[in-house]
Amino acid sequence: MSATTTPGKLFANRYRLERKLGSGGMADVWLAEDQELGRKVAVKILHERYASDEQFVERFRREATHAAGLLHPSIVSIFDRGSANGSNYIVMEYVEGRTLKELIVTRGPCPVAVAITYVRQVLTGLRYAHRNGIIHRDIKPHNVIVDREGRVKVADFGIARAGTSQMTEAGSIIGTAQYLSPEQARGAPVDESSDLYSTAVVLYELLTGHVPFTGETPVEIAMKHLSQAPAPPSSLRPEIPRDLDLVVLRALAKEPKDRYRSAQDMDRDLELVTRGEHVDAETADAATLVARGAGAMDPLEA
Repeated sequence: MSATTTPGKLFANRYRLERKLGSGGMADVWLAEDQELGRKVAVKILHERYASDEQFVERFRREATHAAGLLHPSIVSIFDRGSANGSNYIVMEYVEGRTLKELIVTRGPCPVAVAITYVRQVLTGLRYAHRNGIIHRDIKPHNVIVDREGRVKVADFGIARAGTSQMTEAGSIIGTAQYLSPEQARGAPVDESSDLYSTAVVLYELLTGHVPFTGETPVEIAMKHLSQAPAPPSSLRPEIPRDLDLVVLRALAKEPKDRYRSAQDMDRDLELVTRGEHVDAETADAATLVARGAGAMDPLEA
């Protein structure tokens, strides 16, 4: 722990650090109090090893600036960004609650209606971000926070893009491989549908307590995203409605063109499921192809 990032320290001449909230491959996150505005904030401080990578730091700053323009109830707001004592940082809204990952680990699968409610809020935030030209690139339950009232907020918009020049570290794919889209696994360009694929993985895990693909290494998992058909969620939890299976499977299509065209379209189908209605033939046909393994490729050709 750096001497400048210990409990009680004043960071960047403004933020009184209270306690570490978490630590990841790129940064540590601290709970702090903004001494100027008197409010609790979360301060994400990049690890010092990235300070010498000028390209990385510039991209980190640029993406943080872009993401700061996202003002939406389902997105964690970014208040500030800068550099202090050689450490680059982002100051974000502090959301008192638990991540979806914490809820899954402690409680297991969610009630079906609750899982749908959570994911529909994620999709609402994604719809807004996508309309503003921003793709998240790292949707996973660790980045989705549920507050005490059950409201969902998506964190870390733009941060994943900053790390694209650091795609591998000690032979592993940066990011959480279990939630990668196939195009991310290939190292190909991504668009909005990549976020929808990752959101479907999150929904799958909320419903079943498991992700569609696992493996011993990140690369092995990534190859499964490319080459294997996912089992329908109902195969792990029989009470899941068939139409919800169809929504999840369509969003898990290997090719972006076979997924939902937008977060709004996916949300519309989830609304139908909530009302006990059937999804349309387009979703049913797309999901059937996914279940049969359509679009899966030989990993050696990736």
